[in-house]
Amino acid sequence: MRDDPGQILTGRQAGPAQAPAPSQRLGSLLMGHFAAQCVHAVAVLGIADLLLNGHDTIEALASATRCHGHSLHRVLRILVRLGVFTETDAGRFGLTAVGETLRSDTSDSLRDAAIFVMSPPLWASCGLLRDTLRNGESAFVKLHNATLYDYLSEHPADAAVFNRFMTNQSNLHNAALVEAYDFSGIRTLVDVGGGHGATLTAVLRRYPAMNGILFDLPEVAENARPEMSGLAGRCEVVGGDMFRGVPSGGDAYMIKRVMMDRSNGDAKTILSNCLSTMNAGGRVLVVDPMLPDSNEPHPNWLTDMISLTICGGQCRTEAEFSNLFNEVGLTLARVITTRSPNFILEAVRATA
Repeated sequence: MRDDPGQILTGRQAGPAQAPAPSQRLGSLLMGHFAAQCVHAVAVLGIADLLLNGHDTIEALASATRCHGHSLHRVLRILVRLGVFTETDAGRFGLTAVGETLRSDTSDSLRDAAIFVMSPPLWASCGLLRDTLRNGESAFVKLHNATLYDYLSEHPADAAVFNRFMTNQSNLHNAALVEAYDFSGIRTLVDVGGGHGATLTAVLRRYPAMNGILFDLPEVAENARPEMSGLAGRCEVVGGDMFRGVPSGGDAYMIKRVMMDRSNGDAKTILSNCLSTMNAGGRVLVVDPMLPDSNEPHPNWLTDMISLTICGGQCRTEAEFSNLFNEVGLTLARVITTRSPNFILEAVRATA
């Protein structure tokens, strides 16, 4: 009997209450890249937005996207099975709760994430994972002869998607961050590598007596001002290179989802720059997707592989972070869990 390709894709086996055979479970893993590319394709085409606007038949969707109707239908049929879309007996498509996150106008939108993470520059790099395993170096850098951030500076269209992706991701994580950590007592918070400022804005709005400094590359910082609406006089936007230095005068330096993309050497440079310029009694707040100490299942394991392949970075365990802090003259004071993939690691100046 031949395997049903649909069963391979989903890892399901015909018949009630039957666990998938090992070969089917592995087959599902092997087909995962096709599922991800199907999500990427409909995100680029804006299918979720079109469905919301009444284009709910394959004819209307194919016309609006200038796609081959039968081929598009086959992709949508897969995503119906995977729980992204719905399809009625009359052939009309709709959005599930999962599919709603592919809309471009929602607070929890993952459309830009789906466009960027599976885009050709990153997709090709993932195909070189074996080379990365052999040499420990970023496949992206090898393929494109540039770091991700240097590449984006030369490709503004990709950079625009990436920056929207980062802003949307920050919006998803910000509520969890603000509710988990008590920022009171911090007069000036410096957000190092803060992108367009979504995270810093969320903190400043919760703490009206606080001032902030948003710090990122000049080409990123110059586009941050729309995020700063309503914070005139309380937030300064500064462009620069975190490897050369960071703005002085901060009581706390927040480094959110930056360390995961950096090698230990680069991470220590950033931490040292924060330590050298922070106010007396200051602290460093690393917000990162930390790894568990054991091999328990956790979504951050795959995030670690993306960091390795694309940026040559890594996610770290608590012990690895603690060692990193110690090597630059900081001490890990506490670790705070959030209701997001991120943990907050608070470090203070080490005492003699």
